[in-house]
Amino acid sequence: MQYDAKKAQIFVTNFSSNTVQIYNPKINNPSPSGSITSGVSEPTGDCIDKHGTLYVVNQTNSIPEYKAGQTSPYQTITAGLDNPAFCAIDGKGNLWVTNIFGVNVTEYPKGSTSPSTVITNGITFPIGIAFDRQGDMFVANRSGGSGTNVEVYAPGGSTPSMTITNGITEPCGIAVDAKGTLYVTNLGYNTVAEYLAGQSTPYQTITSGLNYPAAATVNKKGTLFVSNYDGNTISEYPPGSINPSGNSISQGLSSPEGSAYSPPVLPKK
Repeated sequence: MQYDAKKAQIFVTNFSSNTVQIYNPKINNPSPSGSITSGVSEPTGDCIDKHGTLYVVNQTNSIPEYKAGQTSPYQTITAGLDNPAFCAIDGKGNLWVTNIFGVNVTEYPKGSTSPSTVITNGITFPIGIAFDRQGDMFVANRSGGSGTNVEVYAPGGSTPSMTITNGITEPCGIAVDAKGTLYVTNLGYNTVAEYLAGQSTPYQTITSGLNYPAAATVNKKGTLFVSNYDGNTISEYPPGSINPSGNSISQGLSSPEGSAYSPPVLPKK
């Protein structure tokens, strides 16, 4: 089975139904245009590289990889995983994965199924992960106390260059748009904090249209899409807005956790 990889798509991981549903984001509340079940088991996060390769993070310690348009994996990562959560792609096409039980972030060189780098400094309970256009890496630590934060790592760095705590309460998903604006979903608190590039204090916070927001993804225009785990919806926010547009996705969703927009916003090389 194939889907049209040349069109704009949102890939949503459904934890309860063991599926990845594919949607046309330009239609209000569309039916799935495709579905992936092969290789999918308790999926949490997903991410897409510039070639349209889809990576699905299974909580059952595997990451199947799907070439653009395909619904069966061509290879699967199992090495170096310990209750993985979310993933992100850097400017060189390498895959980065957060591991909750491993208390680390692992890097997989493009095309490899074995990790080359393991980051532990600053990591306490890693969930969300994203890169900005300059190659800075952002990791959300969901643990309580002083570990509840978003750590920022400069390109090539293994020690945090900045720690964000203001506006952070049970962080889960992270997205960074083309302008460098950072979006952090605060899962149990039903907020999404937004930070201008390089800032550690939110300039605005979304509270409307949220129901246990798990993940966030953005397109190149800056439109934000938030996965509501309990609401079984994807809410859409126009660039710069804290109010949902009215366009949403609900058909075919079952505990949506991860989401990835294609074509993706990726770091520059």
